[in-house]
Amino acid sequence: MISGNRPARRPILAALATLLLAGAATPSLAAEPWGLEDLFARLKQVGSSSARFTETREVGLLTAPLESSGTLTYRRPDFLEKRTLQPQAESLRLDGDRLTLTQADGASRTLSVSSMPEIQTYVESIRSTLRGDVPTVMRFYEVVLEGTLQDWRMQLTPRAEEARRIVQRIDIAGRDASIRRIELLQADGDRSVMTIQPDPA
Repeated sequence: MISGNRPARRPILAALATLLLAGAATPSLAAEPWGLEDLFARLKQVGSSSARFTETREVGLLTAPLESSGTLTYRRPDFLEKRTLQPQAESLRLDGDRLTLTQADGASRTLSVSSMPEIQTYVESIRSTLRGDVPTVMRFYEVVLEGTLQDWRMQLTPRAEEARRIVQRIDIAGRDASIRRIELLQADGDRSVMTIQPDPA
């Protein structure tokens, strides 16, 4: 179990935010009316999915961006895994209430999500998004949605003060029920951009 120290939680929260495969919505730019309910209805139909990702992280203390790549896996109702393959093998796995981080040397850490409110905020948002549960997502985030169903952009701002101390904003872009890009802006100015390429059906 990870000890409850805030610096250790920062990278965990950032990693959880990138798992988002994926509040009032702004008026849609589509020719026909659509909104958050329509988008989430489509996400709700996805029983499982897998994808490849590339991620670039800009960290204030480093002079060059960090680049990584790997795979993402989701299975209803609450299994998520981010497996990094390059530059070294690591994984972040969410299964029910258990969050497990495994490092390149094989060392792993497991924590109970419900024991850490700021992490639970992310987990419940992820699950609720994938389940198509609009009320729960809006309880955790302020959401702004714009674009069309074939080219949409969603901005998420955490409502909880604890979460806002770490993550300032998450911008997600996609097409239909497919997430294609996730940009995470942390409160300390660090930034990451993940591009996602779904595996062929």
